[in-house]
Amino acid sequence: MQEVKQEEIGLALEPREKPKSYCQWFIFSIQHVFAMFGSTVLVPIIINGLANEVVMTSSMALFCSGVGTLIYIALTKAKVPMYLGSSFAYMTAIGMNYQAYGNSVFVAIMVAGLIYILFGILVYYLGTGFIEKIFPVIVIGPLIMVIGLSAAPSALANAGITSAKSWAEAAKGYKQWIAALIAIFTFMVTVIVTLKAKGIAKVIPVMIGILSGFVLSLIIHFSMKNSTLIDTTKITDVSQWEWYPSFKPLWKQEAKNILPAILAISPLAIIAMAEHIGDHIAMGYITKKDFVKDPGIHRTLIADGVSIVFDGLVGGPPNTTYGENTAVIGMTKVASVWVTGGAAVIAIILSFVAPVNQIISMLPEPVMGGVGIIMFGFISINGVRIMVTSKTDFMNMRNVFISATVLVIGVVLSVLGEEINISSFNLPGLGLAAFTGIILNLVLPTNLNDGFWIINWIKSKFKK
Repeated sequence: MQEVKQEEIGLALEPREKPKSYCQWFIFSIQHVFAMFGSTVLVPIIINGLANEVVMTSSMALFCSGVGTLIYIALTKAKVPMYLGSSFAYMTAIGMNYQAYGNSVFVAIMVAGLIYILFGILVYYLGTGFIEKIFPVIVIGPLIMVIGLSAAPSALANAGITSAKSWAEAAKGYKQWIAALIAIFTFMVTVIVTLKAKGIAKVIPVMIGILSGFVLSLIIHFSMKNSTLIDTTKITDVSQWEWYPSFKPLWKQEAKNILPAILAISPLAIIAMAEHIGDHIAMGYITKKDFVKDPGIHRTLIADGVSIVFDGLVGGPPNTTYGENTAVIGMTKVASVWVTGGAAVIAIILSFVAPVNQIISMLPEPVMGGVGIIMFGFISINGVRIMVTSKTDFMNMRNVFISATVLVIGVVLSVLGEEINISSFNLPGLGLAAFTGIILNLVLPTNLNDGFWIINWIKSKFKK
């Protein structure tokens, strides 16, 4: 019997298609909540740690994630099954600058959203050729790979797949082999369900994998003495419960801090926009639709920008398109906007329901590590798929130079956690890789014997 290729398998649910029942709808949506929850609530935790005070709560991150996704769905005519969650691109700059500039960082977040909107307007008037010139496949493909690979070390560390020295320094409180056992179990359950399950189980492999890993973790946790595998105080200690988002009074700030905060944080929008475009191209390949043209990348940028403006207005972390949720759609073939919209509503509700919020936050790191290996790897493979599908010519050394440079800079700096200090803000590895790829693509000759574009341009001016 001839093997059926993955590309020949259609979507279980099209973007505008509604799930058959409310129960099915809820299960599909809660799976997206599980996928985004860990990263979304991690961002405010890191920001608070860098600022040495509570800048925003996890409930606020969930609230902004849900509202931002609904804004995005409304402004893109409900055509793109994308989910928005807290962006990692801005968190270091926000955390490091909050002590100096206070609530002015939220004004900077709003300006970052305005940059998105301005860029979307430019694309609308200049056309998608403008995007293709600045962000061609040879740049976007490697960037998507970097996005997945940059998060992979944290997944491996959570899964216990690291050196004994690193594990000891992390001081997890439980043995490394236990973490590896739980991660491998979660990984294998997710893979087996994806490949072998039928019916509704076929389209919720991530949820089944996480729940299975959580059950195994509970068994191990309560069978050991003084186990720290699961932090049960998150549910038993009522003082830790977050009942509502941490809305910030934006009017309480000093005018002198606004401009420095904008200069320190807002330029990072350029980096996040490269990720935005890459995620939409990847989603297009998964769903076999051209979202760059319909509803248009200008509309998706504006929608994302409006959601970021809202985030800054209420005092939350800026949103971005989430590769984890894109990976869920790629694995399950459920690309319904009804489902991502349902996940957004659940996220908003969770931001006001402390017990449920706390239970989900109790998910052990090894469980998320096992699922993360699959999901972050899936994101990276989408970058490869884009270049293969577009028939990128790697016999042309120009393409080799660009892709190799983007990969080396992006992967190495992101994995090491290194950033480039430029004046008052830090440029992460993904940002440097994006800028380098864009510049090389604009400068290097298209063919072997062609001259450099910038040199030809200067010569033409002198001739005139």
